[in-house]
This record gives sequence, structure tokens and C-alpha cells, in this order.
Amino acid sequence: AEQEELQRQQDLKDEEEAVRLDERKKNKNKYAPIKCGKVPSDPTIILAPYALRKLKAGDYCELHYFTNKGLEDARVSVAIAEPDALVMLPSADGIHSWIPAAAVKDPKVAPVIKDENLTWEEFNEAAPRMILSMKMHDWPDNRVNMHIQFWTVLQAHRWRHAPDILKQRALLLYQAQQCRRWHLTVGTAQGWSLEEINQDILFKAREELF
Repeated sequence: AEQEELQRQQDLKDEEEAVRLDERKKNKNKYAPIKCGKVPSDPTIILAPYALRKLKAGDYCELHYFTNKGLEDARVSVAIAEPDALVMLPSADGIHSWIPAAAVKDPKVAPVIKDENLTWEEFNEAAPRMILSMKMHDWPDNRVNMHIQFWTVLQAHRWRHAPDILKQRALLLYQAQQCRRWHLTVGTAQGWSLEEINQDILFKAREELF
């Protein structure tokens, strides 16, 4: 009888521990450690959940989400989102899993501006923030440095301040096209680096704008 009582008490402890662990798993923010330090002077970048999911996965994500407009849209949507809503989506390995509904692009929300349709001002808002977010989410250094080099070369290109507006827009179109292509081919035999601009493809981008 004594052994049974000890076993019963152990089972009860195990059950309470399982409930406690489940509680911590479900409510991570409640148990997140508090960091010591002053309130930061720089505003915290709060991304749209959809953009955050793409960034964490290392997938292609539109620069729009890192512009002033994109961050403002995210601030508003996060404030009104239903935190417990979930949807099921397949992952890269084909396994379905539940994720927050806010992390899925909603066609009814504010439209996302494609990279090729951004202004240079919006590009300049977004690029440094995206680099910072890449670092925060542990993107490999070589990928981060490749993007830094790519966007620096674009900014320094002779077309950047050309009187011909189509040449300026061609750089943004090239950026958009090649970033999407790079993400589609990375890790395959057809992969390449974005660091060096392909002038032939850049000229074709300009022709597309006529």
C-alpha cells in the first residue's frame, strides 16, 4: 500500500509538471526572461507576422514590409489581430503544421508593393532594416554580406542618379527580379551570387520598362 501511495504521488507530480510545461509552451511571452537595460532610443522594428515567418525561414520576402508604410501597416494589424487564430499550412518538407493566422498573407489587407514598384526612397528605408533583421534572425554571414554588397553596388551604379528615370527604375526592377530568382535557385546547381551586377540582364530590365 505504501508503494502504491508513493507511485500515486509520483504520478501526480509528473502530471503537474506536464501541465506546467504545457502552460509555459502555450504562453511563451508570459515566461520570457526579462532583459536588464534602459528603454531603447531607437524604435523597435515590429514586422508583419507574415514577413517575420518568411524571414525566419530564410525565404524571399518583399522589401515593402520593411518600409515606413509596411511597418505602420504591421503595427496596426498586430494591434487588432486575434492571437489565438490558427491555420494549417504545409512546410518545405511537405509536413502540415498549425501556424498563427496572422503569419499568412491576407489578400484583404493593405496591398503589398512589389519590389520593382518601390521608390528609391522606400528602398532606402527598407534595405538597412532588412539587413538588421537578417542578422537578428541568424542568417549566415555570407548571405547577409552578399545582400549588403548587392544593394551597395546598386546604389553606386551610374544609373542610380541618371537623368533617364527609366534607368533608375531598371535598377529596382533588376533588384526585384534577381532577388526572387536567387531565392528560387539557392542550394541548387543553378545557384549564383547576387554581388556582381549582370549588365546584359540590367539592359534587358530597362527594355522591359519601355
